[in-house]
Formats: sequence, C-alpha cells, structure tokens
Amino acid sequence: MKPHQLILLFLLLLISAFKGKAQVSVYSNESIIGQLNEKTVRTACENCYYQESIALFNKKIKIKIPVNIQNEKLQTERILEISGKGNNKILKFNSVSDGSSNWLYLQKKGDRIHIIRKLSYSNAVYAKEIKTNDFDYLPATEVCTRNASGVINEEISFSGLFMFVPTDCYKCPIKTDVNDCIKNGKIKYNW
Repeated sequence: MKPHQLILLFLLLLISAFKGKAQVSVYSNESIIGQLNEKTVRTACENCYYQESIALFNKKIKIKIPVNIQNEKLQTERILEISGKGNNKILKFNSVSDGSSNWLYLQKKGDRIHIIRKLSYSNAVYAKEIKTNDFDYLPATEVCTRNASGVINEEISFSGLFMFVPTDCYKCPIKTDVNDCIKNGKIKYNW
C-alpha cells in the first residue's frame, strides 16, 4: 500500500470511530435541547430528561430519566438498575449525587406489566424530643412506600411517579442498613 493510501485509510478509520460514539439526546417537553454530558448555554433545565429503552418482560419500554445542569453540562440525575427474576422486577432509579433511590416494583400478569409497589429512600433528620419543645436532631434514613396499581404500556416517566403522603413514610437510624430498614418497616427504633 502506498503512503497516501495508508493516510486515507487511517483518516477513514478515525472518522468512523467518532461517528460510532453514541450521542444521547436530552429533551425538554418533547423537544431536543442538547446531548447528555455535553456543554449547554442553558442555566436551568426544568422537566429535562433523556430516554432509555429497555426490554422488560420481552416488551420494549421507554423510560424518561431526569437530567439537570451541573458545571455547564447536561448531566443525568439518576442511574437505572434492574433487578428481580421471573414475573417480578424492580426498577431502581439511583441518584448520582445524594445517595437516594426510588424503586418501582413490577409484575407481569398475562401480557401486561403492572406497577404493584413504589418505594423511595433518602437521607433525612429525625427530631427526637428530649423534653417539651426541646429536640435533638439525629441523622436518619427516610423510607416511603406505597402499594400501587397501574399498567405500563410503552413508557415510564420518572417525573411525578414517586409521590408520597407522610403516612407512607418512616425513619430509621442512619446506622441501620437500608435493606434492614426496608425489611423491618415501621418498627419502633430506640433513638
């Protein structure tokens, strides 16, 4: 091969390598506003998300995952993890910044995918009353859980999915493992 042919081949390989690099579009209200992990001129990103397609119970589902702006770049707020087996799955939306997580429990019934439970946990503060109007504020894990009913057709949007009322939630001492806190439920802890 001649030198100019080698250079041409090298350039073609280089161009194909850059074209093969996956770009993930970021949306705001159904319009593309940029690419994930790329710089943006925006200073705020309300209702921004990227879409991830997954196979769930042999069905293709689109999931809208929140995006925010950090260091002038469009960054994901959550990472999706899927666990479970058989007819039961858990979609775990784990925060990349604060250690919180939101779980969606799914079950396949016939040809349909049902949401059967929602769970969230995050860092919190427990106000332990020492005496009247005198509190000690202790680090805690807050778990919120609620049975749910709903059917997933083609899309799941994280936004607004994990809404809870105060009676859905309880707190555990921060030293308690999160899995134990979830498993034990609303037991009374000795703070």
